Amino acid sequence: MLASYGTGFKYKNWLVLDGCGLFCAGITWFLHIWAAWVVITKVLDPWMGPGAITTMKLKKGEKLEDLGDPELLPTHKNIVMFTVHCLAFLTIAGLALAGHGKAMTTNPGAVPELAAPVGTVFSGPEGTKDEDETKETDVLLEEKGKSDASGGVERRNGNSNGGTNAEGEGDEEQAIKPKPKVPHRTCRRCGPKSFKPPRAHHCSICNRCVVKMDHHCPWVNNCVGIGNHKFFILFISYTFLSCFYSLSLVMYRFFTCMNVMRGPACMHKPSDTLPIILLVIEGVLFGLFTSCMMLDQYTVVTTNVTQIDRLKGGDEVAPDHEVNETFGGDKGAELDWFLPTTVVFPSSMKEEIYGFCVPCDDKEENFARMATLV
Repeated sequence: MLASYGTGFKYKNWLVLDGCGLFCAGITWFLHIWAAWVVITKVLDPWMGPGAITTMKLKKGEKLEDLGDPELLPTHKNIVMFTVHCLAFLTIAGLALAGHGKAMTTNPGAVPELAAPVGTVFSGPEGTKDEDETKETDVLLEEKGKSDASGGVERRNGNSNGGTNAEGEGDEEQAIKPKPKVPHRTCRRCGPKSFKPPRAHHCSICNRCVVKMDHHCPWVNNCVGIGNHKFFILFISYTFLSCFYSLSLVMYRFFTCMNVMRGPACMHKPSDTLPIILLVIEGVLFGLFTSCMMLDQYTVVTTNVTQIDRLKGGDEVAPDHEVNETFGGDKGAELDWFLPTTVVFPSSMKEEIYGFCVPCDDKEENFARMATLV
């Protein structure tokens, strides 16, 4: 089963088999699960859950109501709040882990072996490129340039009969100047004939060219590219929310305990103190880290230009469409933006966004296979 996982052209399922990355990914899952266990069993349960009753020690002749403020006692209302907080925190942590899992196992946008520039015509049973037909677009552009140039010469001659001016000379120069061709780049590390789209960059860890590569993240053990950028954003966003939520619960319980010296808020085992302190440290460290990552990714999401492209001249590769390449669609924020669902692009713009085409009669079927097409 594991033989089908990898990042090469022959593997069906995407997974970076990097020891350091797999270790970091495992640590990420452990920290999320451990934090959920501490919040539920060490923070919420002794405070407002069923465990609050078992931690109370009644003296002889003392009633439950004598222990503190009745609103802080484990009543039916508090049990409901305990359930709500548990479900809310587990939902946030679950969405964070779901985003992490999708970001780790989804093809980030690796360029397939048979990728070719947009407009290439494929023929033959194996989808080989028709060299004569692939040159058709360039020939048409050359003929169009010659036609425009001859038209410019005629306009220049016409102006010479009735007089010349500076505007006519400018038109002549603009018409005669040939239109530059888009270079057909190849990646020497992927292969001498491997096409490299304009916005693709080679990752030395994944050993593949990735479209709209932002960076290689060891915490998700994968490159962050056009195929899994949404899942990465959801992972760091929900991780930040879980850190903020857990710190808020700890702080609220602490200040409640300071105000009420006796009662369920202060009744906990001494052994529970260390896990809560470690939870606070984890929440502060990873809360600050993910908040910085969210601010760093804001420009990428709003402009569709990664940090690598920006350093290498983002104005030349910036897309001129209105599609949000991180979450998909062009109608603004929708519900699926907040869920780890597959990103959907308009059918007519998929090849333009990815920057390549592949031999497939059914384009919808082809790009639906992008998650596993390696």
